[in-house]
Amino acid sequence: MNMQVPVLNIIGPVGIGKSSAADAISEMLEHDYALPHAVVDLDHVRRGFPAPSEDPFNMELGFKNLAAVWNNYRSIGAKCLIIPSVMESREHLDKMRLSIPGADIFVVRLVASLEVNHDRIRGREKTLDSLNWHLQRSTQLAEELSQKNLENVIVDTEGKLPTDIGREIILKWGIIERYGSTGRL
Repeated sequence: MNMQVPVLNIIGPVGIGKSSAADAISEMLEHDYALPHAVVDLDHVRRGFPAPSEDPFNMELGFKNLAAVWNNYRSIGAKCLIIPSVMESREHLDKMRLSIPGADIFVVRLVASLEVNHDRIRGREKTLDSLNWHLQRSTQLAEELSQKNLENVIVDTEGKLPTDIGREIILKWGIIERYGSTGRL
């Protein structure tokens, strides 16, 4: 029998601040609560070239890598998992559950105005082609995700520091109440 694994899945369009929020949450869980956890950026563990034509975003590779990496983190005592990712469907959430036996997934969708989101993208992209692709993709994803209702809660990131966003997410996730302030059951 598998024990439940609290999984925080931070979703949103490209450039919205998923990775920054995950990093801030990880810092707080470590330093403020001593809660054993892991962070796996699903967008990073599926990055590979070339991607199969039938899976242009390498989602299947990402879920296989997620399963392997989670097993390694679990073996050293991680009790929960934080996954920033562009998650686009319930099917993808189901595949995440298969990758993490016992996953109790809590989905937070980050939002901001397109203007703010696009300003963030402009600050990070290094080529015009990449900038244009990410601007178009962020617009498309923001619209699609607003209609799919994959999330448990929405967190507006506009005008907030990653630490403020992280604190808000931790409260909404309820992970500290579940494990206590020392990270122990």
